[in-house]
Amino acid sequence: MKTLVMDTSTQYLVIGLYEDDHLVDGYMHYGKMRQSEDAIPALKRILDTHQWSLKTLDEMVVTRGPGSYTGVRVALTIAKTLATISKVRLKTVSSLQAMVGTGSGIAVIDARSEKIFVCAYQDGKALTEEKMIHQSEFEDFRRSCPCQEVYGDRELVNESPKEILLYQTIYDLSRHEKVIEDVDFLVPTYIKDVMVR
Repeated sequence: MKTLVMDTSTQYLVIGLYEDDHLVDGYMHYGKMRQSEDAIPALKRILDTHQWSLKTLDEMVVTRGPGSYTGVRVALTIAKTLATISKVRLKTVSSLQAMVGTGSGIAVIDARSEKIFVCAYQDGKALTEEKMIHQSEFEDFRRSCPCQEVYGDRELVNESPKEILLYQTIYDLSRHEKVIEDVDFLVPTYIKDVMVR
């Protein structure tokens, strides 16, 4: 089975090709604010390199957010378009959970304006809801969680950067996800900033 993994929801453009559970190629490029311009050319390039085409894919896995408003929509739009021209199976995983994968820790994604998306996981299961908090609230959030290791945009919470192979964590998580039967239900996860007055 040929699987395409794609994530455009964060600061990286991520593409992975898998065949029968084996990684064929993985691409991660820092492309903050450029995913909408770079996604299609990069995808074409990696598919052409391995003589794959969109129509011969059996499965596509994309992240559904939270993350950049535009970025989240790029991979989802490609997935929806692909589903209209082929019989590809579609799956989604949380962008936050992709940072931790099937392990344990706290996922952090930049939500801009000194805010971050966060969620804590243990053995690949969410311990908290996905939410948006101010960066100054992170240490309180962290203290409330049994897992202290931070994944994702670590520099936003005063941790040194640490690379994650996102195409692999997304693929691993997708093995436990159900196929989306109706692409009309393929919608992004947005976490709104609720102002208290």
